[in-house]
Amino acid sequence: TGTFDKFINVISARTAVGHDNQGQLVLVHVDGQTESRGVNLWEMAEFLKQQGIINAINLDGGGSATLVLNGTLASYPSEHCPFDSMWRCPRSISTVVCIHEPTCEPADCSGHGDCVQGECHCTGDFWRGPACDILDCGPSNCSLHGVCTDAGCLCDAGWIGSNCSEECPMGWYGPNCQKPCACEHTCPCNRETGSCNTTYELAIQDQLNKEMFLTWIFLLSDRKTWISTTSVLALLLVISAMGNIGLFLKARSERHHESGDYLYHPLREMNGEV
Repeated sequence: TGTFDKFINVISARTAVGHDNQGQLVLVHVDGQTESRGVNLWEMAEFLKQQGIINAINLDGGGSATLVLNGTLASYPSEHCPFDSMWRCPRSISTVVCIHEPTCEPADCSGHGDCVQGECHCTGDFWRGPACDILDCGPSNCSLHGVCTDAGCLCDAGWIGSNCSEECPMGWYGPNCQKPCACEHTCPCNRETGSCNTTYELAIQDQLNKEMFLTWIFLLSDRKTWISTTSVLALLLVISAMGNIGLFLKARSERHHESGDYLYHPLREMNGEV
């Protein structure tokens, strides 16, 4: 472009890079053609100030000023094409300034998240980790009775609950506890297989005892049965009370009889006169 004075004052295509008072990076491109259209450096500086840019560097201009966005030419070239001067073609250049958002690793966040400013934001409720490639169903890890999936805990047969921490209710078994037991006398079955040939744990046996007790209470709820049972208990109470009274009177009589065997003998008669 000749002298330094001409470089400053000539109108042409211009490019610059700078930042505002928030530290935001700004890239500025002005289309033009040397001595025909565009801006000079004074105008470029004034424009940058109007945009809130507080620090900037002027880059190459003229035919080298080229802007490409996502692989597509976004500026209007100033040079004529070698094959036809009617058209404009970008100049081949060797130095570029490349600006892009921070990338994630992997770029697709393992297919379980979105890359935002270089960080994977995992989708769903159970994908974790910098790459969204770790399934995490919580500290209980499905209580060791299930498998963690992207939809949550998939419980083993015989277990239910969000953390697979609850056994099937009495009388049910299988996946999600959806199958009823088919044992005789309404006995419970194995919660996993449904087998009736099973040994019950202490907690299960205790539950069975409670159910039998409730059944007994239910039977007693019948009015006649309740009156009969109450009468028998009252009769036993009366007999017990009479027996205790008899024992008490007998013991008292024996003590009175024994007390009559004692006689009073003055000491003088036994030891003589002093």
